[in-house]
Amino acid sequence: MQYLRLSILSYLLFFSYLCGLAGEKDYVQYVNPLIGTQGDGHCFPGAVRPLGMVQPSPETTTDHYPGYEGDHISGYQYSDPYIWGITQTHLNGVGCPTLSDILLLPFCGDFKNKELRSDFRSEYRKDTEQAYPGYYSAELTTHKVKIELTALKHVAYHRYTYRQGEEAHLLIDLQYGVSWNVGNIKDNVLEANQKFLDNYTLCGYRKAREWTQRKLFYVITWNKPISRIVEMKSPGGADEKAPRYVLCFDMQGDDMLEVCVALSTVSVENAQDNLNREFRGWGSFEQECSNARGEWNDLFRLIEIEGTNEQMCNFYTAFYRLYTQPNNIADCNGEYRAENDSVYVSPDGKYYSTLSVWDTYRAANPLYTILTPSLSEELQTSMMLSYSKKETYTDRPSEANSYLPRWGLWGREVHTMIANHAVPVVADAWLKGIRTPYFTDNEIFNALWTTVTKMHHGNHIDLINRYGYIPYDDKMTAVDNGRETVSKLLEGIYDDYCVAQMAKSLNKWKEYTFLMNRAGYYRNVYDAGSGFMRGKNKKGEFKKDVDVDEIVGEWIPESDFTEANAYHYRFHVQHDIPGLVELNGGSEKVANRLDSMFFAKTNPIVKGKSWQITGCLGQYWHGNEPCHHLPYLYKYTDKGDKTDLLIRYLASNFYKNQENGLPGSDDCGQMSAWYMLSNLGFYPVNPCGGEYVLGAPQLERATLHLPGGKKLTIIADNLSEDNYVVDKVFLNGKFLKRIFVTHTELMEGGVLSFKMKKGKVKISNSLFKVQ
Repeated sequence: MQYLRLSILSYLLFFSYLCGLAGEKDYVQYVNPLIGTQGDGHCFPGAVRPLGMVQPSPETTTDHYPGYEGDHISGYQYSDPYIWGITQTHLNGVGCPTLSDILLLPFCGDFKNKELRSDFRSEYRKDTEQAYPGYYSAELTTHKVKIELTALKHVAYHRYTYRQGEEAHLLIDLQYGVSWNVGNIKDNVLEANQKFLDNYTLCGYRKAREWTQRKLFYVITWNKPISRIVEMKSPGGADEKAPRYVLCFDMQGDDMLEVCVALSTVSVENAQDNLNREFRGWGSFEQECSNARGEWNDLFRLIEIEGTNEQMCNFYTAFYRLYTQPNNIADCNGEYRAENDSVYVSPDGKYYSTLSVWDTYRAANPLYTILTPSLSEELQTSMMLSYSKKETYTDRPSEANSYLPRWGLWGREVHTMIANHAVPVVADAWLKGIRTPYFTDNEIFNALWTTVTKMHHGNHIDLINRYGYIPYDDKMTAVDNGRETVSKLLEGIYDDYCVAQMAKSLNKWKEYTFLMNRAGYYRNVYDAGSGFMRGKNKKGEFKKDVDVDEIVGEWIPESDFTEANAYHYRFHVQHDIPGLVELNGGSEKVANRLDSMFFAKTNPIVKGKSWQITGCLGQYWHGNEPCHHLPYLYKYTDKGDKTDLLIRYLASNFYKNQENGLPGSDDCGQMSAWYMLSNLGFYPVNPCGGEYVLGAPQLERATLHLPGGKKLTIIADNLSEDNYVVDKVFLNGKFLKRIFVTHTELMEGGVLSFKMKKGKVKISNSLFKVQ
C-alpha cells in the first residue's frame, strides 16, 4: 500500500507540475501518443523532444504469431500483455524494423534461474499506462516497479520506483534490437565493446546491422552505486557480440533509481559531452518533463484550431507525429558521422536523418515550408551534406556518383523505396525562397542534376534514356532488376520535373528542356486499350492479362508498381494533371475513372503474402502514400464536390482517437500531414508546384501563426455535419475563381474563407446513399 500511495503522490505532483503553464493554452493535453500503436500504425508511445535524437519507449511482446515482426516494427503493440524493457531509439510509423537500442529493465526479486530473454518480461497494468509528449509511465506488476520516462535531445532519462523492501535490480541488454525475425536477436550486433568506468557508469559502442549497418556510442549512468554486477549467459551463445548484465544496487534506504542514457554516432566522448551539456542533474526529472511539454507547446501554438474534442485530439496528435522526426543526430558540438564513416562538423550544428522522403515529400515537407521554414532550410543543408559525403560504389564505376538521400537512417542510406525524393524536398524549398547559406545555388543545382541524370544505385537512368521507359525484361546493371518499373518511371520523372523548375529559375535552358522532355515520359507507359499505366517489354509491348486489383511490389519479378496496384498509379502524374486529364480522354472520363476506384465494390488484394491491407475505400488505399493526392483530382473535373465528400469521409472515418486509429503506417508524419492539411482545407497535389489545391476544411476556424508575425485565419462558414461541400472560397474578401491557392498567398497571411453548403450524400449513413 505504501508503494501505491507513493506512486499516486508522485503522479499528482508531476501532473500539477505539468499544469503550471500560466497564461497560455496547453495544447499538449490534446495529444494522445497511443494513437496508432495498435495494428499497422507502427507508432511508439514513449517520450521524445521535437526532432530529438532519442525516443525512450517500451518494448512489448506476446506469444509469437504469423505477422508478429511486421506488427512490432516500432517495438510496441498496445494489446501486448508483456513489456520486455525500455529501449532508447525508435522510428515513427515506418515499414521496416530497426533501432530499439540498449534495452533496460528494472525488476525486483530473484533472477538465478532466468536465462532466456522471455524469462525477464513483465506483465504491466494498462490502467497505469500514461503517455504524453515528453513523458511515459507504466507499472510493471511482475517486477514490482513503476517506470517513468522523459527525453532530452540526446539523452534518455528514466526514473524507476521499486517496491520498498525489495532488492533493486536493472537488466541491461546491449544485444537487443527489433528485426524481421525475433528469434535472431543474436545476429543484431556485428561489433561491440563496453566498460564500467566506476560504480555509476557504463559506456561503450555497438555496430548494429538491421536495415543498415550503423554505429552507436553510449554512456549509461545512474544515481545509486552498484553493489554487484552479474554478466548473464547469452541466449544466442557465441553468436551474440554484446553482453547482458544484471546490476544490483545499494539503494541507501531509497526506493527510487534514476538512469540516463546519452547517445552519439561519433564517440563515447561525444556521448559524455552530450550528457554534460544537456543533463541538469539528478532530481530534475519533473523539470525535464515540463521542458519537453513547453517545447511541444511552442510548436503546437503555431496552429490554433476550433473543433470537437475528437478533432482536437486527432489534429494535435498528428502535429506531434509530424515533428517526432526528422531526427537531428549531430552531437551538441556539431559533429556527426557521415555515410562514408568519417566524422565532420556541421556548419549549422545539425545533421538530420530519419528521412523517409518517398513518403514525406508529398505533404509533410511542404507543410514544414509553411510552419517552420527554418527547418526546411536546415534539411536542405543536411541533405547537401549527405550528398557531399556520399558513400559510392567503387566496384561499379558507372555508378560511382553521389546522390541525394533516398531513405536516410542515422546518416546511412538504406536504399529503400524508389526514385530520389529528396529532390522535390530541396527543390520545393529553394523555389519558395528557402535557401541554405552554406551552399551556392549552383552547388545545389549540380547536386540535383547529378542525382537525376547520373547512374547510381537503382535509378535506371540509362534504361530510361534508351527506351523512354523501363522495360521489365531488360537490365543494364545488377540493380536494374525489372521490378516496379512503371512506378520507378513515374516517380523518377517527377524528380526530373522538379529539377527542371530550378533550371528554369537559373536560366539553364538546355537542362530545362532535356528534363521537361523526360518529364513527359509518363505517356510512354499509358495503355490506351486498358486505360491504365502498364509495364512494357523491350519490344515496346504492353503486358496483357493484368489483375488491376493486385498489390504488387519489389517481391514480384517484373512487377509494375511499388506497393500498389494499377488503380493507384493510374493517376500518379503529380506535375502535369492537365496533360494526364487529356491523355485519359478529358475531365468527364477522368471523373468516371476516379469513380471506378473510390466506389468499387472490391478492395486491393495482396497475393502470396500475409499482408493485411487497411485504410481502403473501394480500390483507393489511404493506408499507403501514392494515393494521398487522389481525392483532390476531382477538383480538376466538374465533379469537384466529390473531393469534399471524400475529405469529410476520410478525415472522420479513417482517423480516430484510439489505439488503432490510423488507417496505415504513419510513415514519419506523412499520414498525419495529410490529415492536418485536409482539415485546414488545402493540399499540395504537386508538392513542388508552389500551389495547394483547395479542398474542404473540416474545422470551423483555424489560425496559422506564420514567420514574420503574420497570421492566416481559415474560416469555414456554415460548416456542419450536412454542410461539408464548398460553395465558394474567398481570399482576403476576393472571390477565388480557381481551384488552388499559392504558397506566396498563404505566407502573406490574411483570411481564407470557405462558404459551405449541403452535400448530396449523408456521410453518417453511407458514402453511397444519395439523399
